[in-house]
Amino acid sequence: MQRGVTQLRAVSVADRISFKSVENQTPVTFAPIINGCWTLAGGHGREVFNGIDGKLRAHATAGFTSFDTADIYGSSEQILGQFAKTWADEGNTPVQIFTKYVPNIFNQRPTPSSVEAAIRKSMANLQVAQLDLVQLHWWDYGIDGLVDTTKALADCQAKGLIKAVGATNMNTEALAMMVDSGVNVVNNQVQFSLLDRRPLNGMLQYCEENGIRLFTYGTVAGGLLSDKYVEEPKSGLFGGPKKYSKPELTTSSQKMYMGTIQKFGGPDLWRELVKTLKGVADKHSVSVANVAVQWAMQQGKGTMVHPIVGMRNISHIADNTRGLALHLDSADMASIQSVLDRSSGPDGDCYSFEREN
Repeated sequence: MQRGVTQLRAVSVADRISFKSVENQTPVTFAPIINGCWTLAGGHGREVFNGIDGKLRAHATAGFTSFDTADIYGSSEQILGQFAKTWADEGNTPVQIFTKYVPNIFNQRPTPSSVEAAIRKSMANLQVAQLDLVQLHWWDYGIDGLVDTTKALADCQAKGLIKAVGATNMNTEALAMMVDSGVNVVNNQVQFSLLDRRPLNGMLQYCEENGIRLFTYGTVAGGLLSDKYVEEPKSGLFGGPKKYSKPELTTSSQKMYMGTIQKFGGPDLWRELVKTLKGVADKHSVSVANVAVQWAMQQGKGTMVHPIVGMRNISHIADNTRGLALHLDSADMASIQSVLDRSSGPDGDCYSFEREN
């Protein structure tokens, strides 16, 4: 464990953010950067699980007390539940664990009873009497039941099983259907980064108009938007055009986000973007990842985007701390935009091409 990391209070009470709430609903607050636990679902190496309690503790001690998981992320809920119980039993302020309900709608349409059973299973895994947030995922809009399932989650909320109801990977039309059903939807979790700016095609505006927080994954593209990938192209052995080295993709996340890079404009444009981010980062004495995260957070009115950063180890805690103090000025934004203007995509609404696959 890095010396001093666990003594750092990166996030204070004043930094915390609240979901919109309505009468008789328990308010939920969270840290401005959320710890992503998709790595615990597999595909990111066994080292992710080594010393996991210490990693969770280091993040919480630093003030990064909000963790994002799902009912389909392997043993993630159980691991987080055991940590959260131990943490609270020691007298610490409870952490927040945001989970997801991802029903297999291809096999069976959710019913009120099956929704409640799934919620109670997550409660048991997380060892809590009430879930902080449940985000609904819907694989195929051609299958009926999205609104009814949203209302079933609201019924669970009315029973005191859930504090807040949210969404994940919904496009703007589907999110509006959930909201128009009368349910207080507090967030939508979507992919959003310099490489994937689809939320700017209407989603962010809709969320701002309706007080819905936008949780964003892929904001550093599994580490592909980091200092590690800053390099100059090099000539081959026999001359010819200069080329960038081929990156080694070691995790499921990186393989997925390389697909996003192809839609963005290809590996060469990605490398140019990273090089531009490095120039901005050096100007502010921060990292490339800091710039990528802050770019997303400053979009729209600059108050509704909250990145999820993968919690593979504790080395990013100090870096995330520095990033919270960063503000990109107009010159920074213009420099970055000069590369984005040459991008070819991805186009459409959130989770569009993924849902088609």
